[in-house]
Amino acid sequence: MKVSWTAKRDTVAVVAPRDIKPRLDQIFQLSDDKHNGHITITIETVRKPRTTGHRSQSHHLNGHIQQLAEFTGMPFELIKLEVKCRAVGMGYPMLMKPDGTVRTDIYGRVMGISEADSSTKECAILIETTHMLASEVGFELQEE
Repeated sequence: MKVSWTAKRDTVAVVAPRDIKPRLDQIFQLSDDKHNGHITITIETVRKPRTTGHRSQSHHLNGHIQQLAEFTGMPFELIKLEVKCRAVGMGYPMLMKPDGTVRTDIYGRVMGISEADSSTKECAILIETTHMLASEVGFELQEE
């Protein structure tokens, strides 16, 4: 879960580790110089990071999406967007606009968050959705 908002930097109190203080000071200075002292604050729950590379969830998911794209003749990104849209109905997080409303595609359908921001559990939902989509179109995915 994640929440973000914009506020004047002097309305926020942060006790940060010493090693990131110089970076925070740079951000605060930039906010003063270019954004009238406003910063965006983001707080999110800790999530189990996903692995990358061969035999990872990401590799598994994208391999299935590539197979479906080749089978259907549709672009990879279009298949991925369809999978995310369907996965929202199975508990995958919705992509939110800064104002807190749900982001939709050109057809008004709910969009899912970026795969890069998903947890291992959420990526498993995407993989399961990909299996379901393959079944719908009559394609047997190859597990690698």
